[in-house]
Amino acid sequence: MENQGKENLFDKMGCEVKFGDVEIGNTYPLYGMITKILDDSPGHVVVEINFSIKANMSIPEIEKIELLKERAFEPGIFVSTVTSKDPKIEVDCSTVVFGKRQGFSA
Repeated sequence: MENQGKENLFDKMGCEVKFGDVEIGNTYPLYGMITKILDDSPGHVVVEINFSIKANMSIPEIEKIELLKERAFEPGIFVSTVTSKDPKIEVDCSTVVFGKRQGFSA
């Protein structure tokens, strides 16, 4: 069995997957990837997540913006507060967590 010896984080952390409507003002962890960078101005970065969610980020450091660009199209978790739902979902993203980079050798 593959998962033998590994902890189930859903059980350990008390997490669950739910379906429902998001509410303006609430904060959610969004799983996905950056599919487009709309504005990379220091202090006001705007990206598109999963081809449909507009995310505003306050990132003043150019190095962190470059890292964000490098990690685009890699899966991550975006802790975001919903600011609008019409016509598309728009969020203010406060935290981005990317997984460990995979090493490949050819």
